[in-house]
Amino acid sequence: MSLAALSDLDDAIDATKRFLTPFDRVRWFRLAVVMFFVGGAGFSFPGFPGFGGGSDPGQPMPGEPGPDITPQVTTELLVLIAGIILVGLLAFLLYSVAAATMEFVFVASLRDEEVRLRRYFKRYWRKGLRLFVFRFLVWTVSGGGAVAALLGVGTAMSGWPPTAWSDGAILAVILLAIPVFLLIALVVGTLLGFTTMFVVPVMLREDRGVIGGWRRFWSTLVGNLVEFVAYLFVSFLLSIAVGMAVGFLLVLGAIALAVPFLVVGVPLLLVLGFSGAGGLVAIVLVLAYLLLLFVVALLVQVPFQTFLRYYALLVLGDVDDELDVIPDARAAVRADGGEGTGETGDDAGEGDGADAGHGGGPEDPGVGGTSAGRTSGGETDTGGTSVGDPFEPTDGADDDGWNVDPDDDRNDRSDRS
Repeated sequence: MSLAALSDLDDAIDATKRFLTPFDRVRWFRLAVVMFFVGGAGFSFPGFPGFGGGSDPGQPMPGEPGPDITPQVTTELLVLIAGIILVGLLAFLLYSVAAATMEFVFVASLRDEEVRLRRYFKRYWRKGLRLFVFRFLVWTVSGGGAVAALLGVGTAMSGWPPTAWSDGAILAVILLAIPVFLLIALVVGTLLGFTTMFVVPVMLREDRGVIGGWRRFWSTLVGNLVEFVAYLFVSFLLSIAVGMAVGFLLVLGAIALAVPFLVVGVPLLLVLGFSGAGGLVAIVLVLAYLLLLFVVALLVQVPFQTFLRYYALLVLGDVDDELDVIPDARAAVRADGGEGTGETGDDAGEGDGADAGHGGGPEDPGVGGTSAGRTSGGETDTGGTSVGDPFEPTDGADDDGWNVDPDDDRNDRSDRS
């Protein structure tokens, strides 16, 4: 019998094409928002030299004192530094919690074959908070344990404090730190990767917390160890291939975006120069180019991250059908190779009561069970009994503020009523 980790690659491609085609700009841009938290843009921008000038004090003349550039440490400066640090930490924490919540939004979108950002975020933010705490504790405990072990080695060789260590002790600790942190990165990365790819769907499917999800998944992992080892190997190769493909597409996108900016910007700068108004125009053009390049980077991530997540969900459902989160997509791609997607984008809310096709726990009533036929208005045909999803608007309207329908506000109010 072939391994699901190998045979599910083609199905993941078909499921991705089924979900993302025909192209719908609303769906793609919603997924780009998810990628900002889940997939990331994949690059960062270096600092740019500032425009404008100023006098260069140069070197002092012989016998003359140099300029005093020692910063004056004042209470106001310390308060400003502390405020900047606190704001940065708060922004990091909020982003991390949102990123953890978006893991559930992503899986729920693939499960329901529609993307509802605000609705899913409100529904799963508690699970996202638990996932963030789990990730934070894992990294803190593992990193803190490694640092403590290295300090112990150095102390055993040269005593305490570390400032009194000999050169040999410092060199030994540095050489030991390299394999220790590589091992921690491998182990913790695998643990958190499995948490994201497999435990998050279990948490959705059976309405569990992170620890409960791991307990449920553990028996599946141990009972199908060969499958998941094969998945690790294949996913490692896929990550390399995806990284190369994303990098190549980003280079092409950067070149394509640069052409219109150069056509417009170069003549303007030749006329205005690089100072005054010309410098301001240059700053605006550079910022606009970087913003568009960032959006392109997120859009490029959409098909690749969707493929990788579908692949993991297909493997999970094949090794344990009780944990199958995407029965509809699985049945569709294996019945017709993914041909025919049904509704997409704005039309997904009409005739697609996605959550109602799955029975679940109290927090997530849209999770669990097997796939069922769907009817319009957010109801599901379950053997003659129609069950309405309390989270679905009865008129099929989109409620997360991304719809281009001019009646969106009216639909949003009707959804909350």
